[in-house]
Parts: sequence; C-alpha cells; structure tokens
Amino acid sequence: MSPHVLIVGAGLGGLTLAQCLRKQGASFEIFERDIDDQSRAQGWAIGLHSMLDELQSSMPSDLPDLRESVHHLSPLKLNTQLCMYIRGDRVGVQDTPETPVLRANRARLRGWLSTNLPIHWGKQLQHIEETGDGKICLHFADGTNASGDVLVGADGVHSVVREHVLQRPNDEVLNLIPTSTIIGEVHLSGAAFERQLSLGHSCYVVAAPSSSARLFVGLQQANDDGNSGEYYWFFMTYDEEAGRPNHWLRTASRQEKLDYAKKTAAEMDSKFTEIMELTPASGIKDTFFTHRDAEIRSLPTGRVALVGDAAHPMTPFRGEGGCHAITDALNLSKVLGKIEKGENGAIAAVIEGYHAEVLERGSNAVLSSRNAHKTMGQKPPVGWGYTVVPIPEERIVLSALK
Repeated sequence: MSPHVLIVGAGLGGLTLAQCLRKQGASFEIFERDIDDQSRAQGWAIGLHSMLDELQSSMPSDLPDLRESVHHLSPLKLNTQLCMYIRGDRVGVQDTPETPVLRANRARLRGWLSTNLPIHWGKQLQHIEETGDGKICLHFADGTNASGDVLVGADGVHSVVREHVLQRPNDEVLNLIPTSTIIGEVHLSGAAFERQLSLGHSCYVVAAPSSSARLFVGLQQANDDGNSGEYYWFFMTYDEEAGRPNHWLRTASRQEKLDYAKKTAAEMDSKFTEIMELTPASGIKDTFFTHRDAEIRSLPTGRVALVGDAAHPMTPFRGEGGCHAITDALNLSKVLGKIEKGENGAIAAVIEGYHAEVLERGSNAVLSSRNAHKTMGQKPPVGWGYTVVPIPEERIVLSALK
C-alpha cells in the first residue's frame, strides 16, 4: 500500500503529480486555496517542450489528446513558433520533428490536467504539523485539517510549504529582479491579427537597439471564428527602483503606463509597437508586476517535497518555469510510487534524492532565466529548451489557414 500524499497547490505541477498518482492507483489528496478554477487568472500561454511525450504517456487513459485539447493556435493550421528579433535578425524556435514544442493556453492546460481529479477548493493553508508518529497534518483557514504520510508543496512562488521547510519567511528567500513590467491585453482581428501572426505564430521578443527595453508579445488563444485572437504583451525595462514601495508604477493610471511604454519603445520598429497602439488604456493591467526568483541549493531531509516555483522560483524570461514544474512532478511521481506505506526512512531517502536533482537543475534554470534578458544578442539565445535558428520572414493570410 502506498503512502498517502498531500498535495498543496492545484497549479501545473500539483495537478500533474496528482494525475500521475491517480494512474498509479496511489493514495493522494490535492488542496487549492482558490475557491474554484475561475477565481484567479492563471496566466496566458506556456511553451511545452522537453517533457511532451512523457507528460502524455504518464497521464491516465481517460484524459483526452493533449494537443487537441490545449493548442493555443487551434483552429488555425499553424505550428507553434517563437521568434526573436535581435539586431535586425529574425531567429527562433518552432515545432518540428527535430524540435517538438507545443504552445498551450494555460487555462485549457489546467483544465486538461484537472480531468476527473477530486480537488479540494478553498483550502488556504495556515499551519503544518509534523508529528512523532510519522504523520503530517495540514490545518486550513476554514477550520478543517488533513493528515498524510508525505507532503508536497506545489504552492508557487510565495509557498507556505517552503516557509515551513526552511523555517524562513519568503521575504528572506526571494530575490527581487530589478525590472519594471507593464502588461497589456488586446483583442485583434482581420488584418491586424494577420500582421501579428506574421511576426511570430505564437509569440515574439524584440530587443530595443540602444536600451535595456524588451517587448514580449504573445497570443493567448486564437478564437473559434478563425479570424481573431486574444493577445497580451509585456514591456520590460531594467529598473533598480523596482522594489521601492513608492515606485511610480504602483499608483500610475493605465493611460500613464501605456503612454510611458509607447514613449520608451519609440526606437523600436513600428511593426513591433503596433500592438501597443492597438491596445486601449482599459487593456493595461492595474497590477504592479515584479519578478522574483531564488537559488535554493539544499533542503532539510524529511517527508516534505517541493515542486515547481516552490522549489525554484524563476523569472519568465526564458519561458521555462512551467516545464520545470511539470518535469518535477513527473520525476517525483516515479519515486513516490516505489514507497510502501510505513517506510518512513524510505520516504525521507527518496525525497532527498529527488531534491538533489531538482535543486541542481532548478538553480541552473533560475540563473539562466535571470540573465536571459541581459545576454539577449550577446550569445545564441535559448527558447523553449532549444538554441534558436534563423526563421525566414513570412506573411500570414487567414483565409489560407481555415
């Protein structure tokens, strides 16, 4: 009989682990602080690459086909593609037999991973108790509790489980990245949609010629009409003042943020900044967005494991956080499946071995991601796990894709 696993966090890592355990017939419960799957935005889109085949094969048979369920370009007949524009060159990564990659709509991916999972919603973790009899007890804000043999923290950047394991507050662990970010969202159709798809089917990144500014533009989802799509963009600049409580972006209006982004990006080619011109002030996010990461090199030995951002919070500059979270979950499911209930020593040993690989891989990814925007153009960039290659210019015509 397998140990009972408590999973805190129903994000990509937690859900992947739960599905793997379900397929193994292992005992588990998964808890999420949100009241339901619609109560909080989960991000826009994510590039899946190195673990694609293993992810599909590790899921129970009652899950539908992955690509058909989550591909953000559907119903358009286009392959996943990331383009980078550096010093006049167009390079990137696209889905080919040699470089398989899938750009997934995050909401659809989370829905796919939630298929037939009994998720406990509205469970905000307040306290963790490890007892002398080898049990772990979770205490939630609603007065309920849960007991198990193994605890997995898949609860994100500001992980409560990580604070318990390290016995340190997250503010002492997390590192603030000196970058200011303005985020916009816009619905595009017709010719404007065609122009954005031509710049990059899935997303593209532009480096300003003479400053630290970077523009990332991504397609969240093509719509069923085949003539429109939902876009989002990040305009990022190096900013040593990003962590100040009185930073101007904290109180700036949406129009002020949009005007600043347009003015600062003025040196970029107008074909790239067109998306800013098409975005109304109402499409600018109110949230003051900061990037944080952490290099966690070691964790105490015990019955608590960390997954994803709880183990290696990283910036989105290389788009790898979600892939590492899923990889963590796939790896952890394999070792947990080998433990028999009551083998407390075995639990600590397998989690220690799991953490050794996760923390080394994760710390390397944290550093690479942290510096990606600085080194863009100085050495061959990496996108979605692959070194970029030249990608020819193209002109997308929607009528030809239906």
